[in-house]
Amino acid sequence: MKFILSHPFVKVTRKIERNEQKTLEQEHALNLYEDRIIVGQDQFAIQDVFDMSYRFQSTLYGFLYLHTNRGVVTFIIKKDPTVFINEYRKLI
Repeated sequence: MKFILSHPFVKVTRKIERNEQKTLEQEHALNLYEDRIIVGQDQFAIQDVFDMSYRFQSTLYGFLYLHTNRGVVTFIIKKDPTVFINEYRKLI
């Protein structure tokens, strides 16, 4: 299992404290290996990922979509994932 590339994504959590809404962002990473993609405790075998796509909704945030045999998994991103997607496509 050889590591190839990593791409950051953001997990957004909203909390209400003292009648005030607070937004917390935690940065995590999608890690691409020769045979799988690892996201925290979750793993997707390369043969189970049919495609990847992305779309930016604003200048700050976008979405990276993993089209898998479990459905579409969405990640909030801030950086262009073109290099990550191209490296993935070399494996399939």
